[in-house]
Amino acid sequence: MALDAKQIVNAYKSLGSESIFSLNIRNFIGNTVTNKRIMLTAQKNPLSFFLFNNGISCLCTSLIDHRDRVEVTGLQVINGAQTVKALVNVARASKSTPPEWNETPPIVLVRITEIPGGYGQAGQMRESITQFNNTQNVIKVSDFRSNDSVQMGLKEQFSKIRYRGKQVDYQPKRTDKSVRNAEVVRLEEFAKTVYAFLEDPVDFSGATAFLFDEQAGGYSKIFGDGSSVWEQMPEDEFRLRAAVYWLSKEFGQRLKEERKLETDPDTRSALERKWILMNAARTVIQHYYGSHWKSQLSKTYKGDWAMGEGARGKIFLQVFRDAKAGVVMAYKNAKAHDPGFVHRNWMRSKSTPTKVAEVLNTIILVVRDPLPEMPDSTQAT
Repeated sequence: MALDAKQIVNAYKSLGSESIFSLNIRNFIGNTVTNKRIMLTAQKNPLSFFLFNNGISCLCTSLIDHRDRVEVTGLQVINGAQTVKALVNVARASKSTPPEWNETPPIVLVRITEIPGGYGQAGQMRESITQFNNTQNVIKVSDFRSNDSVQMGLKEQFSKIRYRGKQVDYQPKRTDKSVRNAEVVRLEEFAKTVYAFLEDPVDFSGATAFLFDEQAGGYSKIFGDGSSVWEQMPEDEFRLRAAVYWLSKEFGQRLKEERKLETDPDTRSALERKWILMNAARTVIQHYYGSHWKSQLSKTYKGDWAMGEGARGKIFLQVFRDAKAGVVMAYKNAKAHDPGFVHRNWMRSKSTPTKVAEVLNTIILVVRDPLPEMPDSTQAT
């Protein structure tokens, strides 16, 4: 059935407020981002509430249908506590029913299941319904981006690349089936790689959801110009990001091999996160190629090179060694000189990338000889 918000609020008040959630697995969890959005929709866009909200699931011990109304006994909200409490809070903030609700109140989809009695088989059924109404596959923030036009465009752009003889299959959806024998590039890994290299390796260390927030996060920087998201990624921007992805893939493998053989515990600890190394690699590449670093790196967008092999592979091996040296030296300096040094905090500190860059620019790179220009694809060997 469909009820308006005023009916939901009145039911909450008349049934003893929080007691209506006794069978729910959790009560209202506070002013989370999601709950704030529920409240904002109820206040500013009530006509769309029915379309945007998942609705409420309830149990009762008795239900009588009077056609013009439904009479229930023992009503319990088993899924939808956040919706109910958000509507109640909107009403409380207005100290009465919000004026806009008089003509167009938010409409809520409500399902009520009658389970007479509370023990034996009826009790077991009640518990099962509560459990399964609150069980679902986890939805990641990245899932909401999978149908963006820029993501569909990337799928086509990557498909034109032959990576070591294999078709490249970009997958914006976690449920996408892989093309047989293809090199798979997944949205979340791609986003982490690009953001760590071009922007910062620490911002998303707490939660990858940051990468897919267009306003306060990194989405418009990865898939746009920093202020808005592209409908279609420009070819030069795509080539730069594709080159960064293949660089990260090679660096990741090399890093894994070297950490496995490393006997110095501090060096091994410093290289725990690939993303800090990737950010250091950008500093190194900028040093060697100056204002042309993007065009130089973009020459490798097909990924047609291997670490240490051929002209490109040798250039990138030097980049890897320099970046690694910068990260390790910055880590050891911090451990030796920073009071209260904590490994985990260093890995997540906003100052860490800056300190690594300082070590690279003032100690390591100043004694290096210039690197040759990056060969074009036809000259790569």
